[in-house]
Amino acid sequence: MDAHELDTPCLLLDLDAVEHNIAAMMASLAGTGVALRPHFKTPKCPQVARLQLEAGAIGITVAKLGEAEVLADAGLGPILMANQVVGRTKIDRLMALLARGVDITVAVESEFNVRELAEGARRSGQRPAAVIEVDAGMSRCGTSTPAETVALARMLAGEGIGYRGIMGYEGHMYAQPEEEPRRQLIEAALGAVNRHAEALAEAGLPPGIVSTSGSASTAIASQTPGITELQAGTYIFHDSHHEAFTPGIFRYALTLLTTVITVRDRYAVCDTGMKSLSNDHGPSFSRDGTFKAARLSEEHAHLTGPGIAALGPGQKVELVPSHGDTTLNLHDVYHVVRNGQVVDEWPILGARKFK
Repeated sequence: MDAHELDTPCLLLDLDAVEHNIAAMMASLAGTGVALRPHFKTPKCPQVARLQLEAGAIGITVAKLGEAEVLADAGLGPILMANQVVGRTKIDRLMALLARGVDITVAVESEFNVRELAEGARRSGQRPAAVIEVDAGMSRCGTSTPAETVALARMLAGEGIGYRGIMGYEGHMYAQPEEEPRRQLIEAALGAVNRHAEALAEAGLPPGIVSTSGSASTAIASQTPGITELQAGTYIFHDSHHEAFTPGIFRYALTLLTTVITVRDRYAVCDTGMKSLSNDHGPSFSRDGTFKAARLSEEHAHLTGPGIAALGPGQKVELVPSHGDTTLNLHDVYHVVRNGQVVDEWPILGARKFK
């Protein structure tokens, strides 16, 4: 079936581009000694995670327990949850995963987190494992000083919780548009993470895991001594926002297929809107860059640019999302495509798993 015969709006996933992106990331890490634990928050699909593991990833990173449960059901892991598990309901879900034999490590950033894990362990008879999140400059979660990190590592050991290392995320680098200041910011963030690792080593608690970095900073992080693994996610599908930080390396694998409803002098309107396409990182563009989704309402997009002159009502067009993660979270299935032909459908089982 030709992909452009599909009903719209829907997601197309170019399998050739996915395979290229996997190979490009693994090639960039070859010989560095730094491993990849890709983030599931981007694909949210076990079939994609399986491809990444088969290519050499050491495990999968998740943001939420719901994503971890999807991976566990598919028999995929080991899993690193790069966020804190807070509240008895979620703690008990974590313990249920451990009871199933799932290898999952979660992040802690405070004594409160450690106490909740310890209480859950006593209720369930399970032994959780954790990494300590450190604040690498993003001012979100994480310990502020190496002394805090050392104290938490000792507390984990004292409570019988497996201490596996540390993690930090330099996501604030995306706010810096200029390359050299951005490089300096990334290096400063990774240096901060390493100071925590050094303090732990000096205290006799060397971290087995030092996990950092999204897709846009892997080139620097993979060359930084002390870093053991990366949590890159966006590279797998790539998007127009990511292209600004990693130009010419990855291919656009994810597009949204939409149908033109009407064409006017200065704009066209198509059948996608905020319910099927996100714009939190700016407008989506056509593959050839000749038009963009300049404005979204709930069910419509206004397309503008010189390319609209070639459009007509009923025509199908593909848009490259500016932020693939938030667009795909609105959908339930990928229509998997090779050479313009639909070859499979993969469910997006992790979509909207925000608990």
